[in-house]
Amino acid sequence: MKSRRRAVLATVLAFGLVCAWTSVSHSDVRVAPDFTLPDIAGEDVQLSELLKDGPVIVDFWATWCKPCIRAFPELQTLLENYTHCGLRVVAVSIDGPRSNSRVASFIKSKGYGFDVVLDPAQKVARKYHVTSVPRTVLVGQDGNEVLAYTGYRPAHHEELEKALRTLFPDGCPEPEQIESTEEAGE
Repeated sequence: MKSRRRAVLATVLAFGLVCAWTSVSHSDVRVAPDFTLPDIAGEDVQLSELLKDGPVIVDFWATWCKPCIRAFPELQTLLENYTHCGLRVVAVSIDGPRSNSRVASFIKSKGYGFDVVLDPAQKVARKYHVTSVPRTVLVGQDGNEVLAYTGYRPAHHEELEKALRTLFPDGCPEPEQIESTEEAGE
């Protein structure tokens, strides 16, 4: 009897691990909740406005979260590689209100180019079912979640980039192609 319980428990745990890394299929479409949060300069950032230019990676993090910090260089690389495609990265800090200055100084010291917004009451985090950080969600330009996962592993970067490439089935034009197209239209 104990071995059967263990087998059931092992199955449930394995299913839970598979669900921790979620790729949203077409029959499982989940619309990403829109939000407006202040950035570290006090300006409002609205997800639906950012989506007008392209997909958005929404990354929930905290200054005390070491895996969150380890993921940032990879998010910066994705931003640099796909910014000409309209990609934006929004890092949503769930740090408490007393940590706002720490958030701003950390981001500025590292020179990250993504938007950093503050969610000290974690209202937006709850809408995104954040139970632990980091929690990363790729939102397609249509406003639907394409990929979501909790935690950090180096393989996440590869999966995130693979999902990004599916959003550009005809490829993403290189910056030189964009410039030459703009010049031809002038």
